[in-house]
Amino acid sequence: MATIPPGAVTPVPAAPQLANTTPPFQPGPPEPASKVWINCFGFYLILLNIILFYLLFRLWPGTVPVPDGVPGQVTIIPFYLHRQLWPETRYMCLVAIAGALGGYIHLSTSFVDYLGNRRFYSSWKWWYGLRPFIGSSLAILVYFAARGGLVAGANGAATLSPYGIAAMAGLAGLFSKQATDKLREVFDTLFKPTDPTKRAEPLDPTKQHP
Repeated sequence: MATIPPGAVTPVPAAPQLANTTPPFQPGPPEPASKVWINCFGFYLILLNIILFYLLFRLWPGTVPVPDGVPGQVTIIPFYLHRQLWPETRYMCLVAIAGALGGYIHLSTSFVDYLGNRRFYSSWKWWYGLRPFIGSSLAILVYFAARGGLVAGANGAATLSPYGIAAMAGLAGLFSKQATDKLREVFDTLFKPTDPTKRAEPLDPTKQHP
């Protein structure tokens, strides 16, 4: 038997390292939305529809075509709020309202569909609340792309039709996925690199990234 010299420290055997057996995170079953939240959201949809139609009617030009280079008075709230808007600014406001209206149609259809099938879950609250704003923002981007590429060289707002602009913006808000795919296609065509840089370590959805 080996002897330990005096004053020496007895070595402590290292504890065996256990393998990481922590199970991966698994989300629980979705939580159905409460009746209070469903009723409040239903009133929100009704109020939002009234506001969007009201703003659309207020911003709609009284004459077509719109006189170019001449600001027009827009009455938002009678006897209280009046604004002088140039034609280009009025068109941008119409695009934003029409895009939000298209997003509202998508939102309301999805709401009644999932609610009727009893599959309306609380985890989708923010998506339902932000959907009109997403449609409005996307419609403005589509409008910029159309004005910059399809109507380049036109003589200003007098050559545009508010009906066509509102239809384009509303469809962009309603069919947001198709509009996003079209913008991605335009971007890839304009800014496609001739020699794309290869990533040394491609992003992996199973790994954690900062």
